[in-house]
Amino acid sequence: MTSRRPAARRLGVVVNPTAGKGRARAVGGDVLRALTADGHEVVDLSGRSAALALEHAHHAVADGLDALVVVGGDGMVHLGVQATAGTGTPLGVVAVGTGNDFATVVGLPVRDAAAGCAALRRALEDDTVHAVDAVRVTGPHVRRTHDGAPHARWCAGAVSAGLDAAVNARANAMLRPRGRSRYTLAALAEIAAFRAWSYTLELEDVADDGGLALTPLADGRLGWSGRAAMVTAANGAQIGGGVRVAPDASTTDGLLDVLVATVATRAAAAGIFPTMFSGRHVAHRDVHVARARAVTIRPGPDAGRAGQTHLPAAHADGEHLGPPPLRAEVHPGALRLLVPTTV
Repeated sequence: MTSRRPAARRLGVVVNPTAGKGRARAVGGDVLRALTADGHEVVDLSGRSAALALEHAHHAVADGLDALVVVGGDGMVHLGVQATAGTGTPLGVVAVGTGNDFATVVGLPVRDAAAGCAALRRALEDDTVHAVDAVRVTGPHVRRTHDGAPHARWCAGAVSAGLDAAVNARANAMLRPRGRSRYTLAALAEIAAFRAWSYTLELEDVADDGGLALTPLADGRLGWSGRAAMVTAANGAQIGGGVRVAPDASTTDGLLDVLVATVATRAAAAGIFPTMFSGRHVAHRDVHVARARAVTIRPGPDAGRAGQTHLPAAHADGEHLGPPPLRAEVHPGALRLLVPTTV
């Protein structure tokens, strides 16, 4: 019995050759050959840099690409989301990076090239597309994307603007070790130098205040000001290669899980960090998870005072965004994923 061949489509593939300790380069070649063998018209959109690859992907999507496929880790997902979110063009992910947090959250195979490629081919054969939420991040310091929108970026997983962002920046700058241990070492270094930051938050369409003492603002918004170790607006449950920062977050509920950890000491931050890999930190009395459609993150009233450190540069899906102020808003169903019915 022969399997049904998928309808031929025009597909673009972007490969990060350094992802997964270099595995993605070979996997990318396998994906290109497999999709071509299935009868698709396949275009390699990879570039010498991520910026060039993103430019290629934007142009291909605008020219009517049937689907974009990325091969790598969360950084490649972030690139793919920039090109496809809000366009209706489906995104396929073969997750062979180090972290693969987004692929894990949506139930795709991770660190298994054969399984990831097979799942992609089944989704194309069966024409199964799963709509999930994406986060639009705007702010004066957010770097411009290639879609013509100034100071705007899309995010698939989470926007980090506190200790997790500082850890992310340090981990990205480290060459070794690989995997979760690099994130752990970066966290230990940042905790050793930690001082709580001053924030002001504005939340819109709040479904759950998470125990935060929110105050009414204009236009139905709710506000909070205070000192915190972490402020994270999560669309997905995990970041950092397995850190379950917002274990109850859903990519299909139209809401952000806004985690605010109001711990103020290094000892408290060090005590909470190990429990984040299991998600148990959300039970801590100083960890709050509010649920809202959008959140604006600003430096708080103490941020400019003598002796106070500036807020860390925010990150989205582990990629640098820029310092606050910024606004993160969830867009329901803005991202269409190629996901087979059974993985």
